[in-house]
Amino acid sequence: MTATNAQSSTVDIELDILRYGLIEVTREMLDALMRSAFSPVARDMLDCTAAIHMRTDAGWETVALWEGCMQHAYIATHIVNFVMDDWDVDRMQPGDIVFVNDPWRGAVHQSDVNLFRPVFVDGRVEFLVQSTTHLVDVGGPVSGGLANGMQTHFEEPLKFPPTLLYANDIPVRPTFNFMLENNRVPQLMLGDLRALYGCLVIGERQLLDLIERGGFENVRAAGMYAIEQTEASMRAGIAKLPDGDYTAEDFLDEDGVVDEKIPVHVTVKVRGDSMEIDFSGSGRQPLGNVGTAWCEATRCVQAVKMLIDPSTPVNSGTMRPIETLLPAGSVVQSLPPTSVSNHPDIGSRNINVVSQALANALEQSYASDTGSFVVIMLGGIDGRAGREGNPWGTYVIPGGGWGGTYKEDGVSFCVPPVGNCRTSVQEHIEIESPLVITQQEMMIDTAGAGKHRGGLGATFTIYAESDVVLSITTDRVVLGAPGIEGGGSGMPTYGWYIPNYDPAAPYADDPLDLTGAEPLFGRFDENGRPDPNNGTFGAGTRYQTGKIAGLHLKAGDALRMVCGGGGGWGSPLERDPHRVATDVENGLTSTRAARDLYGVVVDESGVVDAAATETLRAELGEALKAGTWSVPVAGPSNWKI
Repeated sequence: MTATNAQSSTVDIELDILRYGLIEVTREMLDALMRSAFSPVARDMLDCTAAIHMRTDAGWETVALWEGCMQHAYIATHIVNFVMDDWDVDRMQPGDIVFVNDPWRGAVHQSDVNLFRPVFVDGRVEFLVQSTTHLVDVGGPVSGGLANGMQTHFEEPLKFPPTLLYANDIPVRPTFNFMLENNRVPQLMLGDLRALYGCLVIGERQLLDLIERGGFENVRAAGMYAIEQTEASMRAGIAKLPDGDYTAEDFLDEDGVVDEKIPVHVTVKVRGDSMEIDFSGSGRQPLGNVGTAWCEATRCVQAVKMLIDPSTPVNSGTMRPIETLLPAGSVVQSLPPTSVSNHPDIGSRNINVVSQALANALEQSYASDTGSFVVIMLGGIDGRAGREGNPWGTYVIPGGGWGGTYKEDGVSFCVPPVGNCRTSVQEHIEIESPLVITQQEMMIDTAGAGKHRGGLGATFTIYAESDVVLSITTDRVVLGAPGIEGGGSGMPTYGWYIPNYDPAAPYADDPLDLTGAEPLFGRFDENGRPDPNNGTFGAGTRYQTGKIAGLHLKAGDALRMVCGGGGGWGSPLERDPHRVATDVENGLTSTRAARDLYGVVVDESGVVDAAATETLRAELGEALKAGTWSVPVAGPSNWKI
């Protein structure tokens, strides 16, 4: 049975039902993983994915995914082929589980683990089901795995080539023992590995049930149909772009070892319904851990899909119209034995730079997001009464802002799209760890100004009840997320250490009150006030980078982060003054920022002074043309120190 949809393409109804049946299997797999995981990373933060791969004459094709973390969906299509190139599929047995976390075999980094289970049909492996998540600890120098400052993977979490974890559904004890005995929180690792395994058992069972009901050949046909439908949709989107070469360049602040910015350069070449994404001209392989191995080959495709084909499911068809060129020995394809643990920043930057390039070809463009996950990894030994001596580990991602778009303001208080994860559930953090999240809220004046402003960043304060060792991974601490089409930059990210923190003190509720706070990193003026426009990066700070490993947070002290906002889209002088006034009323924009960034005069009662606004906007517009004024970088001005 066939039908025609609104785009006049033919839809096979039976195959369409079966392809969504495959997706439903992966959804149930991911639900099972999240419900049974022990750590907050998979259980609460969505840093996990489930997939089904199908055996074909051309290799393994990804036919269905249910993503928590978006980047895992995009790398699944090649990691399965890396793994199966190493593994003899014809010697696999029912109930075998293959484990891998090697970045040079397709993993994002060594903390992201991938499990594969064969699905037999008539005695032959026809499918593989996959589960993926980030583990809180896999050994290495610091809890959490993002070993900032390290230069080789030998200094990082344990690296496994494809390794047998279960044989015939029986745990391979030497493998488990080796992992658990080289781990700070073995109870979390064991629980998460069992959850990853259990969701594969569910996936195999549900997939075989679908095959029994629909027929093996029909399910195979549905898998290919799913890929071809997605490919056709992607090609249709690319074909709407004018042929041409579109370039853009952005930067990482530095690599955590050498204090020099790292260029990320891209040329997107559009020819008909095909595309090439060429990263030639990007910076050399860094000494620090901010490069990646293989994952940028497909991770950058997310930027294309968001712009031209956001609604179809991700599978192998998503990648087919696009070729990616990664220069060997560069920041986007670093060679072993380098360290590649800090992947979030380069991943975010690649999404940013590809979207910036495509903005030259599209009216439906969007500005850059915060450009960093602002990952905080924490661990230690619990000292609370009744919990003394218990090891613990956790993650938090405070959330920044997405960029403004051609039709609306950016999303606030959100993790960058390369991950699209959730922040942690703070109540769980406080139950399971000697930590108290005293503050997590949108931060005033952090959004890049624009006709459509960026999303706001967040302020996040975490208080330690026991001694903690933590690491911070962030970028865009020197310059904030850039705007486009005349929009302004979002505020950069800042960090402070607050000794002898008192949750009842006035500064605890006021993110602009820096009483007693020691700046960890950021741009500051000569008086110690944050100044993203004219301040000096690193002035009076403990660190000259936002990539910090092994920071000791003593019991009774606190860490405060202010995460930057997204870039603005379009001139802020064209923003509806009443929308500016609404942002002032809602505490998102100050009257000072309304005046200085948008040229909107808002009186004390929150009413726009139309005449004064018209005059001021005319003056700023003339100054902009003359080159004597530019849109300021976002950031509050009324700090208390």
